Amino acid sequence: MVPSVTAPQSLLSADERAAIAEIEATTSILQLVTRLTGMRFAGIAKFTDLEWVVCSVHDTVDMGIHVDDVLELETTLCSEFCINPQTLFIPQISQSGRFAARPVVKQFAIESYAGAPIFLPDGRLFGALCALDSRAMLFEDPNLPETLSLFARLIGCIFFANLTTSDT
Repeated sequence: MVPSVTAPQSLLSADERAAIAEIEATTSILQLVTRLTGMRFAGIAKFTDLEWVVCSVHDTVDMGIHVDDVLELETTLCSEFCINPQTLFIPQISQSGRFAARPVVKQFAIESYAGAPIFLPDGRLFGALCALDSRAMLFEDPNLPETLSLFARLIGCIFFANLTTSDT
């Protein structure tokens, strides 16, 4: 006789299943971002009025940025999205006077950056999807800005779905 096995889904609450799905989806997206950009770190950060809060990371080089880390928003490269909500690519930060002096660049030895703002479906700016590396990168794929924006939109939809289900 085969023992009966309870379906794992029934042992998890709806909130737990949503959290697991969110983690799996965002982890997969971050892995894809590193593959597409050739960069070795990708992360998702949430913005508050003054802070940049790390939600998720995929880091193959141990850059030193971890989930739940908090930085002053104005010191980050992602803060640019509060001013200009367009994808941003900086292939060699050390050659950019505008970005090279930012404390976060020196703190984490960032030489290249690719990022896109994450908006929730209701239009609110949630945060940023970004890729970082200590090496200079060439962003030759003309579809990369649109692809990064699509991933950011997908992340916004995932977070929004989980925000609205946990609010009910």
